[in-house]
Amino acid sequence: MRRTFLYRSVQLLLASSLGALALPLLANEYKEIEWDDLMPEGWKKKVILELTRMRRYGSLMDGDPRADEAYAKLKKVWDAAPPTKTYLGKQIRIPGYAVPLDAERMQSSEFLLVPYFGACVHSPPPPANQIILVKPPKGSKVRTMDAIWVNGTLLEGKTNSDAGTSTYILNADKITPYR
Repeated sequence: MRRTFLYRSVQLLLASSLGALALPLLANEYKEIEWDDLMPEGWKKKVILELTRMRRYGSLMDGDPRADEAYAKLKKVWDAAPPTKTYLGKQIRIPGYAVPLDAERMQSSEFLLVPYFGACVHSPPPPANQIILVKPPKGSKVRTMDAIWVNGTLLEGKTNSDAGTSTYILNADKITPYR
């Protein structure tokens, strides 16, 4: 009986020790999120209301002062898009399209991650909480509009560039092609 008790005690001790070792491994898992997860509750309704109000400008031509004024008003709302606190400081995994910030369109420094093809390049940029400034690992290369997965830690940080305004920064650990 004593031998069985000792054997079971050693088993429990090893199991709890191994369990403690496994906890740091679980901490490195990335929560896969979608772009809508980056919008605070209620903010999306505000944007939809603003877009609905802008329908009356749909027939205006480019260059019309009323269209320019409406666009400037919407851009102000989009550039001030707030972050959601849900994933700040957490490890996430998110798909998107790369928009390099350098003139050569290839880089190993920062780039923007956007939710849809052509955002910030061929069309007005999305709201700031739908643009992420990515700080990739050294040696990473991305091309304009590469579809990629980015794993890393999400932070809050307002960044302005010619391509758009971002509410988030993602310190990337890993960048892989989207498949």
